[in-house]
Amino acid sequence: MSSEANPDKPEALRETLEPSINRGHEPGSDPLLGTCIGSFRLTRRLGQGGMGAVYLGEHVDIGSRVAIKVLHGRLASSPQVLRRFHMEARAVNLIGHENIVNIIDINPAPPLPYLIMEHLEGEPLSALLARGPVRAEVAVALLAQVCDALEATHARGIVHRDLKPENLFLLQRGTGPAFVKVLDFGIAKLLDAEEPNTDTAEGAIIGSADYMAPEQSRGDPLDGRADIYALGVIAYQLVTGRLPFVERSLTALLLAHQTKQPIAPTALCPDVPPALSSVILQALAKDPEARYQSASTMRGALQVALDMVRSPPGPARTPPPIGPFAQRPATALPVLVTAGPGAPTEQLTCTDLTRGGMFLCTDQALPPLLSRVTLALEHPDGELTCECEVVRHVKAEEASTWGMAAGFGVQFVEPSISFKAAVAHLMLGQPLNTLHPPTDPAAEAEVEQVLAPYRERGTEDLYAILALPPDTGCEELRLRARRACHALERLRARPISPPLRAKVDMVLERVRKASETLGHPQRRAAYDAERGNFHGVARCLYAGLTPTQLEELRRDFLARRPHTQGPLRVHLATAQAHQQAGLLGHAREAYERALILDPLSLELHKQYLAVCRALGGAGRPGP
Repeated sequence: MSSEANPDKPEALRETLEPSINRGHEPGSDPLLGTCIGSFRLTRRLGQGGMGAVYLGEHVDIGSRVAIKVLHGRLASSPQVLRRFHMEARAVNLIGHENIVNIIDINPAPPLPYLIMEHLEGEPLSALLARGPVRAEVAVALLAQVCDALEATHARGIVHRDLKPENLFLLQRGTGPAFVKVLDFGIAKLLDAEEPNTDTAEGAIIGSADYMAPEQSRGDPLDGRADIYALGVIAYQLVTGRLPFVERSLTALLLAHQTKQPIAPTALCPDVPPALSSVILQALAKDPEARYQSASTMRGALQVALDMVRSPPGPARTPPPIGPFAQRPATALPVLVTAGPGAPTEQLTCTDLTRGGMFLCTDQALPPLLSRVTLALEHPDGELTCECEVVRHVKAEEASTWGMAAGFGVQFVEPSISFKAAVAHLMLGQPLNTLHPPTDPAAEAEVEQVLAPYRERGTEDLYAILALPPDTGCEELRLRARRACHALERLRARPISPPLRAKVDMVLERVRKASETLGHPQRRAAYDAERGNFHGVARCLYAGLTPTQLEELRRDFLARRPHTQGPLRVHLATAQAHQQAGLLGHAREAYERALILDPLSLELHKQYLAVCRALGGAGRPGP
């Protein structure tokens, strides 16, 4: 019997569960090759999967390259598939992380839905795995990057749900470890926006069987810990060269993930460090509560396991070297430390300082290894801040043995020129109040040039702050705000005077406010309603604002405007009379006047859109 006819054959059922890209394809002419999508000509088919094909696209004028994922024609009429296709772009756009493939543009509408993505030169992780297991150092370097991507993903309330080697792409940048890009968010689940009865609703088993968490195969509700499990399977493969479970049928495979305990990696391959083996087994725990509860926690555990390999425990009387934090005579330096967003700021004492980092004394709980903290040095012109990574722990018992204070070492992460100048000043034994932060006239002129348009736009109109019209789509608004914040944050790190930096901070705060309001459909709809911007409200409906949410906003809106009911009824009656008389242009104008007074009425939007379509245009709303 062929595998297609036997539902218990794992190859046949995995093909259904795993719409991953097949790098090879059957020879023959492809009608899309040589055609153009937007400004890009399709020059080569890179791969093909269950949902569509991926092509290399070259810009017809400047020659830049992109990857274009085109949905199969037979699927373009399926609302569920189109929703899933659009969800991929939405998920990636919400996350915006360097270890996640960047999506440049999307057209989710038939007859040719497509995504335009950055083009990656390299190989999938599956190609590396085909060459056998890798050293612990290589495995941790790759896994740590995936953890970073997952941490950003889960922070946005998104679960990837299909993490596997084919969806991890390796780029070689220089001589260091490969740079990892996470691909294919096509079945990612947005935890706060999932609609019932969709193709990714609870109860639907979608994913790749070899990497599927027990709760996922049971159809239970999922969170980021399902991705932690999949990453545990990938880690197992990296260090052993094989999967934790190999069964003859898909049913047996799913049951193995639910019930069997995998063989410890170190038992299969003695070269695998026991500490790393333990980290992998914890990631593969059957119960989500027993796994790492976040990707950042798993990343820290992987690094600690690797550190144990590099520095095996020895006699307590012989402390390991502290690297850049070797004790030297130094004046105690007060430093303000914030462990994360919303965490309280505490003042600690720095007892050792180098150009690359510092050691901070504390008898309180130490922040996790590889976590990020923000340091601030107090200066008369304002605090000088720098993000740092925790790279060393000295616990109380170790400190007593070694004759030093307990605390932790941090490494500076991309310090600004001003912060570097402050560190150099302190290392010369000079107090900070005698430091004049360096300024660059060219940098100041550039910053002033960037800030000038913001001053002209004012502070009240959030659309003007982002230099966008009020009927802009939500995705474009978020993208513009993210780019503006990134540009302003880079300006802030330039060698400029404190007063000019304060101006950058004020503009940055305005842009963030615009982003928080306009980037969220419910908040944007409330903002637009106050200004009679019914086109903006329509954009919110296309971006996922539900009728229930709209009606809640409308009740509150109308309760504060009882005086508008009379004019509203007049405009509505006028519009309906013109519509019945066939005077559609006049009807449209009357509906617009009514919508300015009641911009949150779903029924009014429907009537207005019907008139616009009858006039030969769909109006201005749209994705």
